[in-house]
Amino acid sequence: MRHNKWTSAAVILAASLAISACGSNAGAKETTAAENVQTQAAETESSAAAGTEAADTEQADAEGTHEVVDHAGNHVQVPNEIQIHRVVIDQIPILSMYMAYFEGSAPNIVGYCGSFKDTISETVLKNIAPELMESSETVYAQSDLNIEEIMRLQPDVILYNANNKEHAKVLESSGIPAVAFATVGSDSPADPLGRYKQWLSLLEDVFGEDGKMDAFFEKGDAIVADVEGRIAKIPEDERPTAMILYKVNDGVPQVAGKGIFGDYWLQHLGVKNVAEEAQGFAQVSFEQIYDWNPEVMFVNGPGLFKVTETDILENKIEGVDLSTIQAVKDGRVYDTTLGMWNWFTPNPDAPLVLAWLACNTYPEQFVDYPLEDTIRDYYKECYGYEVTDEELEEMIHLR
Repeated sequence: MRHNKWTSAAVILAASLAISACGSNAGAKETTAAENVQTQAAETESSAAAGTEAADTEQADAEGTHEVVDHAGNHVQVPNEIQIHRVVIDQIPILSMYMAYFEGSAPNIVGYCGSFKDTISETVLKNIAPELMESSETVYAQSDLNIEEIMRLQPDVILYNANNKEHAKVLESSGIPAVAFATVGSDSPADPLGRYKQWLSLLEDVFGEDGKMDAFFEKGDAIVADVEGRIAKIPEDERPTAMILYKVNDGVPQVAGKGIFGDYWLQHLGVKNVAEEAQGFAQVSFEQIYDWNPEVMFVNGPGLFKVTETDILENKIEGVDLSTIQAVKDGRVYDTTLGMWNWFTPNPDAPLVLAWLACNTYPEQFVDYPLEDTIRDYYKECYGYEVTDEELEEMIHLR
């Protein structure tokens, strides 16, 4: 019996200790849970604070500036995209590029070279981005900079011609970020098929959107590769001589000599530029053109200068007789067309320009080339615009 009493006592004691231990563990768990709640709350608060700080930093970055190296080699601090609400364009035909960059619209342009409105009014561009017709004129004619008007417009950035050093000085003194775009007379070749990419790539830099135009370039490259592949198969003896007439001022013709846009177009066509001995926008005599006797002549008339294929084919240029030139005899004189812009200058239609030129230069070899479908598809995919039959006819007017 004595043994049983101690045994019972031991059992009771053990049970009491166990109950006490259980109560102690429960209290510990409650304390740990409370601590966990406090820790989680602190972490949430810390995370929220970090998120707010990151958002503030991101906003500060968005409202800051970034450096752009333009085509004149200038290092320009340009506002980040979120701050670019007002853009002025001075003396450079980049309006169509700007529209292409924004895939069918031209937002934030508050002013540009006034004489460009005449060109726009004759192009498809006026239908795609009619807002351009409402912008202020910032340059009178092609040379006189109206800096007072530009300052009044309060632009965030100005886009200008890298070759115009006089304008560069005036714009720099204004304190407004000004980005130079190369035309002719720059270090890089004035090849329109390269220049349009350079302009759009510089717009990527201005707006801080690297690679935005990659798909656009790929589509254009495919068209160029197809056209140049067809040209490569044409024998040399089937390639005509050619010339580009830019304008006639006071009875003096100006042609595309070596190193300018027109000369590069003729190089891509694989034809001989009869005016290659001249340099740049060269003034020559009609006697010289008689001697050159080109077999194909392209005329840079619509939208820029008032000389057309009709003037030449019907011999309407006062004081000269062009009827003896081979291109006139054969009826192979063609107006430069106006798609997005005058097609001989850099413009986003550049791949289409090569296709159009090839179809006119080599009508037999390109008889099966789907020019109309190519233009329609390009405009729809790149600009989000459905070209009308009337617009298409105005663009290509193939004979």
